[in-house]
Amino acid sequence: MKRILTWHIPHVRGDDGSQGPVYYAEHDYTPGECHVYARQAPNAGALKVDIRDDGATIFTSNYAALNKGANLEENAEDYPAAQPNISAGSAISCHIISTGGAEDITVHLEIESQSDEEDESE
Repeated sequence: MKRILTWHIPHVRGDDGSQGPVYYAEHDYTPGECHVYARQAPNAGALKVDIRDDGATIFTSNYAALNKGANLEENAEDYPAAQPNISAGSAISCHIISTGGAEDITVHLEIESQSDEEDESE
């Protein structure tokens, strides 16, 4: 079962704390594509986004990014060679590392259940 987690962040807080909702993983999931959109494109550098599973990044040392001047990045993810897993019971959160001047940010993360059970959250 595929799900899409969405974070809409109209105004970024100035800290590295979680922005927007925190999601609960009902099953074990494999993360897929990460899309990053900003109504106002970053103008001072790249917008850098981190998705965390119980506080640990799911990406490599390169965060999901939206380059200066761009409004949409459809494949912003950068996973390690061994695809990460999101374990059942995890808290999944979004953190803005650097805005680059971007505003009104939306982040989508596609995740796929590793079990054959139906997702009862729908």
